[in-house]
Amino acid sequence: MAEVRIKDIDEHEIDTILAEDIDFEGHLSFTKPLMIKGRFKGEIKSTSALYIGEKAYVEARTEADVVSSKGKHKGDILGHARVELYSTARVDGDITTPDFVMESGCKFNGYCNMSGGAVSKDAPASAPEAAASQTAADQHRAAGAPGQAGAAPAPRPAPDASRPGLSQPQAQRPQQAPGARPPAGPTPPGAGEPQRGGGQK
Repeated sequence: MAEVRIKDIDEHEIDTILAEDIDFEGHLSFTKPLMIKGRFKGEIKSTSALYIGEKAYVEARTEADVVSSKGKHKGDILGHARVELYSTARVDGDITTPDFVMESGCKFNGYCNMSGGAVSKDAPASAPEAAASQTAADQHRAAGAPGQAGAAPAPRPAPDASRPGLSQPQAQRPQQAPGARPPAGPTPPGAGEPQRGGGQK
């Protein structure tokens, strides 16, 4: 397998260079390519490319479009387009970038995230994700999926009226108020005739 080689950048193409004798601390912000050959401590934020020289030491949280390092960097790096580590580079910190290139011999101690966003390793699910998961679980239970707790019970069959000894459901029985007369219907024979006295003719 062939070794990865990163193309060297011509220093004449770099807009600003902080020389080896410069020791700077603070907040560094720029919009054109910049190279650090000395020492820097603080925070770096750029929409362009940052180049770190072989003898440079940078201790900062660095955010740039491209971060290309030959020296030492301590702190997290966010490269919006790419992060390049040459064989002489050493990075102690986490790296977040969609494109990560390393030469054989470089030393990288940290975590690499190439998903497009900084995500904590042990962070629980965010509130929107947890709510979406709970909503999906509620809908699954409401649908009555087999084997799931909370599933809707199967309807019970109606009793068979043709079998003796089985009563009709309570909803089908006629309700009658106390003291009310029974509903009108066919009168049985002899029900309306007056009763006669007991002597035989």
